[in-house]
Amino acid sequence: MASLAGAGRLDPAPDVAVGRAGDREHGAEVAIFCRVSENRVTEARFQAFGCPHLLASSSWLTDRVRGAGREQLAAWDWREAADALEVPAAKFGRLLTLQDAVRAVAGNWPGAAASTV
Repeated sequence: MASLAGAGRLDPAPDVAVGRAGDREHGAEVAIFCRVSENRVTEARFQAFGCPHLLASSSWLTDRVRGAGREQLAAWDWREAADALEVPAAKFGRLLTLQDAVRAVAGNWPGAAASTV
């Protein structure tokens, strides 16, 4: 996984939002790390355990979310990655895990009153 674009993590900091979803025991786990500046994602990293489709989608996402705001992450839909990467229908459930992690980043947005970081 380390060779995939965006693989890795960002150390905890006041400007870093983290979203996690899934469980290795159920076959898919994702953590998304986003550095936020001026209310926009400036850097994104991921750590994931799962099928190659989940790993590829997580990598693709780290590039895609740069420049996104909290509202865009809160509304992000897994179908965008499925369409872009031609993910087979049998793997859609894995992408729901990715969607949950992305939306958790929005919930943990730096400086947001509802932050759970």
